[in-house]
Amino acid sequence: MLENTAADIKLRTLDASSPQLLELINKRFGEQAELIRLTEQRILGELQERINNMSLEMQQLIGRVQQLEEEAAEVKSLKAKLMSMEANWESKLQVQANEAIAADLRIHGVPCMEGENLNALFTTLCATLGSDPAPKPRDIFRVRQRSANSTVDPIIIAKLEHVREKIALLKLIADFRRTKKQQLSLTQLGFESHVPFYVNEQLTKAHYDIFKEAMKMKKLNMLTAVYTRRSLVHVRVTGREGYICIGSMPELLSLRADNALSQPEQSFRNG
Repeated sequence: MLENTAADIKLRTLDASSPQLLELINKRFGEQAELIRLTEQRILGELQERINNMSLEMQQLIGRVQQLEEEAAEVKSLKAKLMSMEANWESKLQVQANEAIAADLRIHGVPCMEGENLNALFTTLCATLGSDPAPKPRDIFRVRQRSANSTVDPIIIAKLEHVREKIALLKLIADFRRTKKQQLSLTQLGFESHVPFYVNEQLTKAHYDIFKEAMKMKKLNMLTAVYTRRSLVHVRVTGREGYICIGSMPELLSLRADNALSQPEQSFRNG
């Protein structure tokens, strides 16, 4: 600052046409030009460094995004595998559950009597139907009620040795209904009552829920027939030929949705 001030004073004392004045002016211009050049270099250097840092950060971000995309794809693939494994396990468990009850019969509507002999009752049923020899259950029992205050008699589960015994007995029941034009009643079991009772295949909870929903659809005329075979539910859709084996509730509900869409006027009238 002092140097510049001294130079300014010296400039004012010099003649405008003096060579010394021109030299001083050129010197000042040179100094200012150098200062500007150095400032530009510093600014450009800082800017370039900042750009390089930003470029490096951008490359790191791009790399991280790519890594996250790869990890997301791996997670998606793993999720799909897990869902597939879960579906396979559920299918296997369902098959095992069906196999476990494949030879079971479900009898409901029979009054619970103190000191009752369920084996004798089952033998009486078989004799009434003409099953000779009568199959001997490997186990027969009443299912425990969920509520102690229930007024409904607990159902009877008869576990037969072989599936063919169950099929043969169900065929005899169907023949009885067809030839007698009536349902089985408690008189066939020795009771003094004509109240009907029912013998059906034992179903897993999932398939029993399907059966109940199918019966509701039958009442709404969406289905013309519902029956069980080998512990699986089969239905015939109204307006279609043949029977469909229902493996899951979503499969049955899809039939319900298709029926509602194909018969909007009927659905509106029913509503």
